[in-house]
Amino acid sequence: MKAKKARTTAEKESSSVFFQNLRPKFLDWQPPTEEEKALEAKARKDAREAELKRVTDLAKKRDAEKRSKAPLA
Repeated sequence: MKAKKARTTAEKESSSVFFQNLRPKFLDWQPPTEEEKALEAKARKDAREAELKRVTDLAKKRDAEKRSKAPLA
């Protein structure tokens, strides 16, 4: 019985590219800049305000429906 040899792929990459692809990506991580932090904080604040407005509008709508359905005394 013959042992099968592992075939190499047709695409040959240089050793530098091979080792560059082998390098873990977390080593290239850069901390966010102050500007990026400020933009993220503004985005979170805007999202929080939009959600609060949506919930407040729903509550007002429910209250208005309850008042319109309540019998007059």
